[in-house]
Order: sequence, then structure tokens, then C-alpha cells
Amino acid sequence: MKKIFLKGLLLGLFFCTIFFCYYLQKKIEVIAPVNQPETLLYLPSGKYLKPLMLGFDQIAADILWIKAVSYFGGHYLTDKSYQWLYHILDLITTLDPYFRYPYEFGGVILSMEKGDVEQSNKLLEKGLKYHPEYWRLPFYLGFNYFFYLKDFEKAAHYISEAAKLEGHPPYLPKLAASLFAHLGQKDIAMTFLNQMYQSMEDPIIKEMLSQKIEDLKEGVLPKTLLDLSKEK
Repeated sequence: MKKIFLKGLLLGLFFCTIFFCYYLQKKIEVIAPVNQPETLLYLPSGKYLKPLMLGFDQIAADILWIKAVSYFGGHYLTDKSYQWLYHILDLITTLDPYFRYPYEFGGVILSMEKGDVEQSNKLLEKGLKYHPEYWRLPFYLGFNYFFYLKDFEKAAHYISEAAKLEGHPPYLPKLAASLFAHLGQKDIAMTFLNQMYQSMEDPIIKEMLSQKIEDLKEGVLPKTLLDLSKEK
């Protein structure tokens, strides 16, 4: 009898979960229709969206993550315009701040593909509040400050912080020391890019990193590093 009751309870919970997934999907589609990804812009901030999710924040974040990937993929193959990518990633990480990959994905894409380092840093800093033990987030911040902002002191600070965390590559302390000394910036850039390439699994991001590595090998530098070519 007890087993029958438990099976019935589990079955009831299963159907409740299915119902709420359906409810959340419809709720999100009312605000941002599936066939109009740009309407994601009009989703309210995470602060106001959370009450609508009736406590199923993580499920809502998963649904929005699927939309975010679709939105990025669609624009990556067409106009490469990602006007609302930060907005949707910010929503996802507000609904589920412990969902780690959107911080990592956005931290790289927003700076490298969209060209918005400020948004990238903002998302990565938000991620650090919830994942202070994850070495890649301060590593990406260090990369942004070095590669795009030429702020070697902040870059060294974040790399030093990453080097204190479990799982970091063994060369990070040496990389931090090189940053503090402002030595061999072109080599440091290559080290950054190679490490990011090795640590990433997303094929699109790996493709972007591969291209930047080839550009750097051929002497094609981003504007922020053009003056460094005189140092070698």
C-alpha cells in the first residue's frame, strides 16, 4: 500500500512539473513570442520576472537559455548583431544565479564577438558573486583587461585571483607575474588565447578563438594591442 502511495505521489509530482514547464513556456512566449526573438528585449528585468515564475525560476532560466542560444546562433549565421544578448543572459542569471555556463559563454561572446567589454565584465563580475571558486571567471576578466582595455594592473590582479583557485592551470602565477612586469605582451596574448581555446567546449567560441590565434600569429592585432607590436 505504501509503495502504491509513493508511486502515486511521484506520478503526481511529475505531472505537476510538466504542467508548470508548460505554464512557464507559455508565460514567456506571451511576453516574447518564439518566432520573434528580438522581443526578448521586452522581457521585464529578472527582479520583476521572478514573481511570475511561481518559484520555478530554474526551469524558466533553462527555457530562456534555449532561446538565448537560438538567438545567438541565428544572428551569428546572419548579421552578427547581438543587441539584446546581454539582456537575456542577465535575465537567465538573475532567475538562476548558480547556472554557471551563461556567465562563461556571455563573458567571452560579449567581448570577443559583440565587442562590448563593459557588458562582458559586468556579467563576469556578477558570476563571481555566485561562483567565487571558479577560476575561469577571473581568468576571463583578466583577459578582457589585458587584451581590450590594456589595464595590466587589473589584468594581473584577476589572474592572481584565478591562480589561487582550485583547478587553475599551473602557469597562471607566472602569467600574473609577467603582467605585473608588463613584459612580453604579445606572448601573453597568445598564452591567454591558447588557454581559452583549450578550456572551451563550445564549437562556435573555439572557432572565434582559433581565428584570433591565427591573426595574432600573422601579426594582425586588435586596435588595443597595435602598439605592442613595437615591443617584440
